[in-house]
Amino acid sequence: MKRREVSLMAEKFASVREGVRNSAVIKNPVLFEAIGIAPVVAMAVSVKTAVMLSVISTVELVIIESFACLLLKKVKQSFRVLIYAVLGVLINIPLFMFFSRYAPNETANVSIFIPIIAVNSLIALHCERVAVKNNFKTTLVDAISASVGYVFIVFLLGIIRELLGSGTFYSFDLKLPVKFSALVLPFGGFLLLGFTAAFFKRLIKKKYPDEKPEAAFNLSEISDMNFAELKTALEEDFNPFDDFFRAEDNQKTVAEETEKPEKKKKLFHGSEKKLKPEKEEIIKETEETPVVTAAEPVEQEQPESRVRQDYISEFDDLLAELEAAKAVKKQADAEPEEQEAPSVEEQTEPSEASEGGEEE
Repeated sequence: MKRREVSLMAEKFASVREGVRNSAVIKNPVLFEAIGIAPVVAMAVSVKTAVMLSVISTVELVIIESFACLLLKKVKQSFRVLIYAVLGVLINIPLFMFFSRYAPNETANVSIFIPIIAVNSLIALHCERVAVKNNFKTTLVDAISASVGYVFIVFLLGIIRELLGSGTFYSFDLKLPVKFSALVLPFGGFLLLGFTAAFFKRLIKKKYPDEKPEAAFNLSEISDMNFAELKTALEEDFNPFDDFFRAEDNQKTVAEETEKPEKKKKLFHGSEKKLKPEKEEIIKETEETPVVTAAEPVEQEQPESRVRQDYISEFDDLLAELEAAKAVKKQADAEPEEQEAPSVEEQTEPSEASEGGEEE
């Protein structure tokens, strides 16, 4: 029994050591995963600021990753990321108040960068990669080991930049003859971080030749989580405006189908409501006669362009009134000519009578 317990303990210790080695060394968050770089470059300029960054990042990573493992496994990814940010802000506020009381000068110098820690990509990546896929024990080991790797690089850069850039150590002046003040600036932090990553990659390749630290930058496992849903959306040619355009096309087709009979009705009957009763009788008589042919050219010219069909309805009433008035005028001009035109005999008889009277 004792041998089994010892072997189990040895296996557990080996698994924990393997997890720490992978998360802190081979897949170092800053050097090889290239996450959480902005706070390191901006804040790790001295030992005190490195302490601030290390404490805030460690507390946030451990708490949020544990919370995600216990309560957020069934929540959608987009909502989980928002929850990570909200929790980061809530944890960041009391820590900021604590450091602003006991280290006011350093907190004032880097206060603009402290909110960046609340939305650190280190938290989101490890929560999505480990916390929502594993049990609490594995999640806690990953959070602690990633925090150790992150804190190690933060302290290393903070010490080097304070020594060489400011010539001090924990705010004590060392009176160095040469200072490289550029290291305190952000681009100096990027250069120092690049040389540090190359140095540690060389050491890892010597000790673990089969490992590939540069592969830690591959984030395909996070992007593959929703790859199936994205693929189906692309295959369906999803367009959020499809419904809008389809509804608009349907309305146009319905309007075109109902517009033709409405036009005919307007051309024949649109002016009847607006004319006087006397004119209505005249129009009815003219419709029975073959003189009125106002609707025939409209029927022949029915295939019009869509733009004209959309806008002609506003002028249908006026056109109908004009056509009716023309028809009335033609009929009024035609009737007196037929009734008042004298025949040849009637024209000759008065002339003869006038001649006889003259002779008498």
